Amino acid sequence: MTKKHVSWDRLCLIPSANDRETTAFEMDHESSSADDTPDEEQPPVETVLRTLDDGTCRQILTALDEPKAATALCEECDVPSSTMYRKLDLLREAALVEEYTEVRRDGPNATLYERNFATISVGIDDTDEFTVQVKRPAEQPEDRMATFWTEMKRES
Repeated sequence: MTKKHVSWDRLCLIPSANDRETTAFEMDHESSSADDTPDEEQPPVETVLRTLDDGTCRQILTALDEPKAATALCEECDVPSSTMYRKLDLLREAALVEEYTEVRRDGPNATLYERNFATISVGIDDTDEFTVQVKRPAEQPEDRMATFWTEMKRES
């Protein structure tokens, strides 16, 4: 989320399981990571590759050049809403899309989706295991504050 996505009548709350400042991590069959994210939060390499193999998922990732609601994605990608939500679940499971709530003063809140990576690299390590390196955009201070308040709300 950048400043261009925040206005005086909207506040974006971005749920996140961690507050990392690193911009990359590796996933392999054992789900080891190059950052401080716990192993159980890392999606397996198969999940990421299966998701990227899906043409509709790739179409959604392309359409997410800015945060968008599922209804807007349905129209842009010409996909039924039931399929869209199923594909968005796959993308979230693979940690390639982030979901957050946009709190609006002028009407009902909206759930928005945002692409959560800059680049993805696939390789084979010394033990002949596939690895996936996902480089993520650096987290902005307003994102960390929104994450803090979301976690506080969840705990109360």
